[in-house]
Amino acid sequence: MQQQIKLSSRERIISTANDLFYRQGYHQTGINQIIEESGVAKATFYSNFKSKEELCIEYLRERARMDTNATKNMINGIQDPYERYMAIIKGILGYMVETDFRGCAFGNIAAEITESSNPIRKEVKHHEDGFRSILKDVITDLKNSGPKYQKIDVDQLVDSYNLIVEGAVVMGKIYNDTWPIERAVVAVEKLVE
Repeated sequence: MQQQIKLSSRERIISTANDLFYRQGYHQTGINQIIEESGVAKATFYSNFKSKEELCIEYLRERARMDTNATKNMINGIQDPYERYMAIIKGILGYMVETDFRGCAFGNIAAEITESSNPIRKEVKHHEDGFRSILKDVITDLKNSGPKYQKIDVDQLVDSYNLIVEGAVVMGKIYNDTWPIERAVVAVEKLVE
């Protein structure tokens, strides 16, 4: 018999928000639904979070931890710098299928919260900076791996790779299909040919 881990009220609220904000969207999800589906009292919700915005920021921080770990797991254990470089875009394909083409949680929230100074948007940018930092490390390793790649402009390649990933994820979501990510794999290969 498998032992279940009992989550704290705060963890249940975040877990419920993780599901609802990602599946339904931020604006379509109300605090009352989160309270009901997480099984906590209204007072318990408000003792943990002052507002839906504060909960969303915590949701994004948890999602960033999950996404960062998933990205690192895509590349951990791969010794060849080129294969590590390609592993990220190839991993996006699996992610899109797994999430039924729902897309990027951060991009989805950014599309709903349009005010650039909003703390939620700042959290989205923070996550994006973290992803770009991983890309930069991977691309720097590729550049240093041998003469074939020594002319790589790391910052420019990070920008190009990131734009390809973001575009592929959005198009995969729009078309509910893998072809945009498959094309993105080819585009990322061509960046270093």
